[in-house]
Amino acid sequence: MLGHRDIENTVGVIFGGRSSEHEISLRSAVFVLKQMPKQYRIIPVGLRRDGSCVSLEGTFSSDDFKDVEPADLAEMLAGRRLRTLPKANLVESLILPFRTETLATLPEYQVRLLNLEAGVFFPVLHGPNGEDGRLQGVFEMAEVAYVGCDIRASVIGIDKHLQKVLAKQHGVNVANYELVELEDWQEHASRVIERVRNRIGFPCFVKPNSLGSAVGVNRAKDEGELSRYINEALAFDDKALVEEPMTGTEVECAFLGTGVHPRITVAGEIAPKDFYSYEAKYQVADGADQFIPARLDAKRMEELRGLAAKLARAFSLTGLSRLDFWNCSKTGRFIFNEVNTLPGLTSISMFPKLWEYEGVLGPQWIADLVEGAKNRRTQMLQRQFGITAKS
Repeated sequence: MLGHRDIENTVGVIFGGRSSEHEISLRSAVFVLKQMPKQYRIIPVGLRRDGSCVSLEGTFSSDDFKDVEPADLAEMLAGRRLRTLPKANLVESLILPFRTETLATLPEYQVRLLNLEAGVFFPVLHGPNGEDGRLQGVFEMAEVAYVGCDIRASVIGIDKHLQKVLAKQHGVNVANYELVELEDWQEHASRVIERVRNRIGFPCFVKPNSLGSAVGVNRAKDEGELSRYINEALAFDDKALVEEPMTGTEVECAFLGTGVHPRITVAGEIAPKDFYSYEAKYQVADGADQFIPARLDAKRMEELRGLAAKLARAFSLTGLSRLDFWNCSKTGRFIFNEVNTLPGLTSISMFPKLWEYEGVLGPQWIADLVEGAKNRRTQMLQRQFGITAKS
């Protein structure tokens, strides 16, 4: 067993997961493993698609992962040793929703109990089962420190419809859209199509309500495509959004800190050649042009950062997030698109690039996130969910 001080500075970096964004998670995890500050030890933790968990025995430093690639992490999840760490054993592992004091009284398990070895968990998991509040609930029941938004903000962050409702309540513009619910679609598809035709028109964009990375996003040019794409979106989620098209470019701000004390970067700009699909993001080298900072004058840049800060507080964000808007060329207005409570951290992702532009490199903001997670856990233990206060 590691000593208390060693455990406090041991970070379980979790990647993979049961989500359509599994592969993107591996890319983001490579960045975090390589950029982890030297004062922290690392336990790489892989979540397989079937929900089981494996980790590398022992602890490691970021130097051990200097040559690691996403394919190596995929091999680990498949039960094979890492090419870059051939002597590291794979261990079946668990994160249990029980306090450390409770785990210490249980009979010895045949699997590794990560709660007893990691002082902080850093979930690098995109989409459902990773950034939607479910895993955050496990962490909070276990009373462990974890990086990122808490349960409430994670639920908001995965639900695009809820985000838009809150944004409108706080005076922030959102696109015209229609919410399509699975039961309503199954029973009244023709009514839904009529509603979209009358209120949105064509072309329109169809997307799952609770996914990111442009997974399942399609542009419908007519009623036939609309029907097909709604069915595709509802295969991912029980709600889908149909939105009006935006004319302009996407502008994104990165967030660190808390909703009360947000740190907001200047915006970056994405100008896609067509629309910013999954392929344009991750598979096509020239799918979109990026500009950091965004092509905005100083006044409009401050307006945008102010909107991002307002929504960070409205959504109760903590840790890291990215807030995305449309800069509409026709109206000159900013339209809120979505918040991503665990943004992509790949080599081409906007979040690390924006902080690098601000002079804050990966090891710096990762350390801020880890220490912030520790402080939040201390505050959580003092509250004890209204049961009793600890001195």
